[in-house]
Formats: sequence, C-alpha cells, structure tokens
Amino acid sequence: MRRLVKWSAAWIFLAMLAWMTSPTTWATSLDSNPPAEASSPTIETMSADEPQALMEQGLDHERQHNWAAAIETYRKGVERWPSRTEYSRRLRLCELHFKLIRRYQDASFRGVLLRLSREQAIDVYSEVLDRIQMHYVDPVPLEPLVRHGLDNLEVALRDPLFLSTNVAAAAPERVTWLREQLRKMRGQLAVADRTAVIEIALSACELARRVIELPPTPVLLEFTCGACDALDDFTSYLTPDKLEDLYAMIDGNFVGLGIELKNDPQGLRLVGVIRGGPAWEAGIVTGDRIVKVAGQVVKGLSLDEAANRLQGAEGTSIDLEILKRDGDRRDVRLIRRHVDVESITRAKIVEPAEGIGYIQLAGFQKTSTEELDQAISGLQALGMRTLVLDLRGNPGGLLNVAVEIAGRFIDEGVIVSTRGRASGQSQVLRASGRARWRMPMYLLVDHDSASASEILAGALQDHHRATVIGERTYGKGSVQSIFSLHSAPAGLKLTTAKFYSPRNRPYSEQGVTPDVPVKTRIAAKPAADGADDAPLDEAIAGDPRLDQVLAAAIRAAKSRTQATR
Repeated sequence: MRRLVKWSAAWIFLAMLAWMTSPTTWATSLDSNPPAEASSPTIETMSADEPQALMEQGLDHERQHNWAAAIETYRKGVERWPSRTEYSRRLRLCELHFKLIRRYQDASFRGVLLRLSREQAIDVYSEVLDRIQMHYVDPVPLEPLVRHGLDNLEVALRDPLFLSTNVAAAAPERVTWLREQLRKMRGQLAVADRTAVIEIALSACELARRVIELPPTPVLLEFTCGACDALDDFTSYLTPDKLEDLYAMIDGNFVGLGIELKNDPQGLRLVGVIRGGPAWEAGIVTGDRIVKVAGQVVKGLSLDEAANRLQGAEGTSIDLEILKRDGDRRDVRLIRRHVDVESITRAKIVEPAEGIGYIQLAGFQKTSTEELDQAISGLQALGMRTLVLDLRGNPGGLLNVAVEIAGRFIDEGVIVSTRGRASGQSQVLRASGRARWRMPMYLLVDHDSASASEILAGALQDHHRATVIGERTYGKGSVQSIFSLHSAPAGLKLTTAKFYSPRNRPYSEQGVTPDVPVKTRIAAKPAADGADDAPLDEAIAGDPRLDQVLAAAIRAAKSRTQATR
C-alpha cells in the first residue's frame, strides 16, 4: 500500500455525476420500508399509469436491496414528475441505504473507524462539525446536521448489514421501538449550540445501548456521516482508504492493476485501462469483463466488494478470468505494482494537410501541465498548426493546474474567481504572463466535462481564445477542500467555495455552453455508482472518421483556415 501523504487542506475538484437528489428535498421525514411485494411492470410496458408503474418498479428494487437501481428509477421519477414528492422521499431513503452499504463494505471503515473508542468517535464528530462551521461555503445551522444524523441512524437500524456487524442479536420489535423513539427525538429537536449537538448524539447512543446493546461508535459515525450528507452532493466523510485513494489520484500514482471498473451483469466491465499498467501490458482492453478473481465468481458482488478482492500489496499477484469483447475467455496473472496515471491519453496529428493536432486530456493532476507542454511541443515538431484539445469525460482535478494550463494560452486577465466564507477561499486568479502557446484552438466538451475542465473551457471561451464544441458541460461550480482529520486517520471533502468565469458567469448547474453544439457523446466516463452511461470507446474517440465531435472541430478549423487565406 502506498504511504499516505497528509495535507492539512488541498484544493481539488471531483465531479460526481449527480444521482443524488438536491438537499432541498430532504426536509420531509423518511418513509417506512417498502410495502409488501406486488407486480412491477418495466418501464417499457408502462402506459396508462406511468407514475405508479415507475414507483412499483422502484419499490421492487428496494425489496431486492438493489439500491443503485432504485436510485436510478426514482431519479427518473423526480425528473419526469417533479411535483410528486413520493419519488424524492424514496430517492432520499435509497441514497442513505446505498451509502451505508458502501461504508460497511469499506475494509478501512470496518477495520479502523468502527474500532474507535467512544471518546475518539466523539472527537471525530466534533471535529467534523467544527470544520463545517468554519469552512463550509455557506453558514450552516446545526439543527439540520443533527437531523440528518438521526435519519442516518434510523435507516441503519433497518439494514441487516449494519445490525449484523454491530449487534450480536436484537429482537425485531425492540429495533422497531428504537426507530420510533429516534423519529420522536427528531421531531422535538432543540439545538442551541455545539454542546447540545453532542448531548443529542450521546442521548441516542445511550438509548441504543439500553434497548439493543448497540455500541456508541457506530451510532456516532452515523451522526458524523449524516452531518456531511446534509450539505451538498460533493461534501463527504472519507474513510482511510477513500482518503488515500484521493491523494493517490491527486498525485497521479498508486499501487494496483491499472484498471477502472463498473458493475456488469456478467461480472466487472473494464471502462478504463491505464497505459503502461499491469492490465495494459497483459493485453486487457476497455470492454473486457472480469468474471473471476482468484477463482471466485464476482457476478453479484458490489463494486466495492469486488474492488476489495482486487486490492493488495505491491509485488503480490492476482489471478483473473477475463471474458474478452469477442466472447473468448482468458486466464491472466497480474502483479500489483506502482502505476503512474497519465493526464495525456492521446496526442496525434489527425489532419496532416491542415496541420491539425489532437490531444486528449483526461484529468488535472500534478503532472498535467508538464505533460501537456511536452505533447504540444511534440506535435508542433510534426507540423501541428491548430490544436484540438479534448476534455470530454474529464472530471476535473486540481485548481492550480487548471489555472496553469489556462495561462499557457491566455496572455493576461482573469482565469477564474472563487468565493467562500473562510480565509483564503475568495480569490481572483489571473494569467501570470505571456502565453506560451498561440495556435488556433478548439475544445471538445461533453456533459461529463466538469470542475477544472469547466474552468479551462470557460476561461478560454470568455477570452475568445478557443472555440468550444460538443455538449453543455456538467455544471459543477463548487470548490472542495480536502482535510485530514486530527482525531482519526480519516478525512473530510468539504465544499468551501464557488467559482466563476472571467466574465463572472456562475458554473454551478449551468456549466459551459458550447459555441458549436454537437450532441453525439462518445467519451462519457462511467457514471457514479452504477448508472448506465457508456464508457469511453477507444476505437472511436480521436478518430475523425467516427468521432463526430472531433469531425466538427476539424471542419471548423478548415473553414477558419480558408477564411484567412
């Protein structure tokens, strides 16, 4: 395992595709468990009573504890019938179940955080509350944070995994009575200050101990996670493993197999294979599926469970059975090792006669600026006179790197401004000097271009430095700071500011609208936690014969060249 380098706070943008509902829908108390099983028509067979049919389908997913499918179903209901609050209530409930399962499938949560003492767990909760009150982008009253903690605990008491992990045996009627008492506590909240918050949490701990002998630490951890969930889609409590993964992503290196996975009916589908990594060297490609790990079938496992089986120390081996895209099966043995994640995944001349070069930028990490400079220099040596920079599927990364890259193309002026409550969160970041690269430029974007991608696209668009082509970007207009906690080996990803374009356009929920709209999506990254977006198609992206967005950029570049002759 790579040694974790702790920072007090780091600027980072992480685009999470929004399967979560807005916090404004969370004011209502949670519903009960889904009703008894009933027939559940599929979406395709809906006709006369579509809203009820969709609700029945969601309830059927809930009865099977398929929380990801239920979330997707209820999200469709919220989008299609926003006035029907039953969808948002069920969506909220399923999100809590889904995140609970992910916590309890995280080995570091079980092995480190659940083993904290009562006093340590209190310190963690108190420190998270302190960070929220001091650094969150907007002032936050304490009462919603406590209310969400009670919600988390009440939902946890419905979940067999939570109960089997933390309680030796609990009579169902006693668990039901405890949940009812927590709902009453929720309805009578009076939160004057931080001391009152801790007292309420400890009262819940004592009640749970007396009724079902539930230890205090899992209770306090639900209050901690609930406080984070109360804020926005991008704030989250980070387990030790999640914190380490986040720093590895920032650094652009980690120990592993060099693959990106998504759940699939036949096992685990590879939606990304890092060039130069163990899987890439073994001939594994995007679209292949892992069906067995160490001889054990992975079908039916959650993504986190499967990932836990694939993880291991540097130098150790793992045997996989691969179902290839052509249907053949293949056994491979991979050695886990250090893998460097490259920001530049493609760099080539796509139109030699016109001198049009194409570069695909996959993320904004520490090495990205240097990689981009090297790629541009290399293509210029091959005759590039016009640059097409592909940001499709790019979820973002480090703020300072986005500013550095924008400054490579912009002589002077504002690149982005940030606004937050805490010291140092409100800034105006400008181009630092003479631009290094001056060639005509086209940016490719899609709905999954987010965060730092939007900062770069918005800056170049506002300064009339590049033509933006593709789909409207994701619309993630907030800054997250990463805090390593002092009270436990865990972290907090907290929204601390919002960012704006050079012309003071907010990015949040608006994104960047392309100058040349092209609807075709061929570079979508896998959606968060089981949604059904298509992965990047390695055979299409960057091929002007098949990639319609790139083809549109080439046409625009040729038209510009002809107009200037």
